[in-house]
Amino acid sequence: MPSGSYDFDRLNDTSYQTDRLMQQARAIRGMEAAILRQAGIQGAHDVLEIGCGPGFVTDLLAELAPNGSVHAVEPSATLLSQVEGNVKSRPERGLHLHQAFGNALPLADAAIDFSYARFVLQHVPDPLSVVAETFRVTRPGGRFCAVDSDDGLVIVHPEEPRVAAILQQAQAIQASQGGDRFIGRKLQGMMVAAGFSNVRTRVLAMTSSELPFGVLFNILLGYKASLLGDAVDSRKLYEELAADVAAGRRLLAAGVFVVTGERA
Repeated sequence: MPSGSYDFDRLNDTSYQTDRLMQQARAIRGMEAAILRQAGIQGAHDVLEIGCGPGFVTDLLAELAPNGSVHAVEPSATLLSQVEGNVKSRPERGLHLHQAFGNALPLADAAIDFSYARFVLQHVPDPLSVVAETFRVTRPGGRFCAVDSDDGLVIVHPEEPRVAAILQQAQAIQASQGGDRFIGRKLQGMMVAAGFSNVRTRVLAMTSSELPFGVLFNILLGYKASLLGDAVDSRKLYEELAADVAAGRRLLAAGVFVVTGERA
């Protein structure tokens, strides 16, 4: 499977990206725990995390399934090597690390109770193949939760031309690399096509009135700005937007799709 639009080992700002992922995970940990509980994760589940990165969310999954197991899947050996150091407590049946892509999971059929893919499918050249592979490893009665973004839900008011330019250019670059900045709206159809039933979709809104500005900026623009490199002065943009938000002159908002399905 091609690496898609997120190849960590090829990024020129890996330290920033790791720090961005950590800040993001910490800032929304409570919100994310609520999403996972509502999606159906339970303490004794065998859990699959697709695209675990350095393990910041793996730690939360291990906390929510302390009597089960967590299978963390990540194609980057660099990121996978960091997971154990970021998971404070191993689940009772173990933390299992797998260097693999999501469309070729090294797991048996019907081995997993709960799967989670967070901001992953937007980067995958063939996301339906990952959803179908997740269905294969899901036990009857098991559940899959996918959380992902959709640039159609990004709002900056008053509009900022530099933000609009970043969004447009990043969308084009990511598409050329096999990614999709509008994946959120497509997840429900993919889950149904893969065989999941009782598929439900909701949109979770985040605004600059609710999240620390730095966290929201990184969620909205951190990865996109890295795609553009020196073509954008992200530090200057950050400082000017932060000043506007602090003064109440500007609002930033975004939505993420939360889609769940189960295997009958």
